Amino acid sequence: LATSFQRVIINRPEIGTPFIGLRNYSELFANPDFINSLQVSAVYAASTVGFSFLFGLTLAVILNEKFRGNRFFRTLFIIPLTIAPVVVGFAWRFLFNIDLGLVGAVILPSLGMDVPTILGNPVNAMIAVVWTDVWSRTPLMFLILLAGLQGIPQELYRAAKVDGLSSIRQFTNITLPLLRPAMIIALMLKTIDSINSFDAIFVMTSGGPGNATEIFSILGWRTAFAFFNIGQAAALGVVMIMVSGVSIGLLIRALVR
Repeated sequence: LATSFQRVIINRPEIGTPFIGLRNYSELFANPDFINSLQVSAVYAASTVGFSFLFGLTLAVILNEKFRGNRFFRTLFIIPLTIAPVVVGFAWRFLFNIDLGLVGAVILPSLGMDVPTILGNPVNAMIAVVWTDVWSRTPLMFLILLAGLQGIPQELYRAAKVDGLSSIRQFTNITLPLLRPAMIIALMLKTIDSINSFDAIFVMTSGGPGNATEIFSILGWRTAFAFFNIGQAAALGVVMIMVSGVSIGLLIRALVR
């Protein structure tokens, strides 16, 4: 926090670390790259949190039922969570390659989709990094929501069946209300994770093409280690903490009502 109020340029040690008040923040907010990063981060976080929650809840509801092979599929679906984000980024970067990758060179052409480039196109690159994050982090949502589902007493469902409630009514009247604490935890953790994502995006696009996938963390890295402006990078870090706090506060307020 203290560094965000100082002028710290690591390739100019002769200027020292003078106190400059809020100048780092004012320069940051006036920077077009920051405005772009704010928009990109909002789209990225909303997309990854939304899709991860949707897929995680769907998997949790399905695999909460008892059927043959249930344990196998639970194990299968949590495997992506055990892979390091850097490895995930490298793997999907290769898969999206239009010359050699399974997705870019085989699956998309077989579906009649002529995509000249994936990671080199702004829209396609954003879709690719969102998909990569969803594939990698959905298991986290799945595990939390599955634990929440298993904590709901089965007697409530048996009583609901006796009363003639349909499966949809049971889901809306029993499952969702009692699952709310687990939903809050899952969404909070995923929101923090999405706002602070770095590894996979850096490996796949480094924030490109242009700055189409330059979320806060990528801009912070570029500010600190490409432009050597540690003070302004620290200011961006403080902004990221504030954005995370506000997002989580609004999320909790919406779900606790």
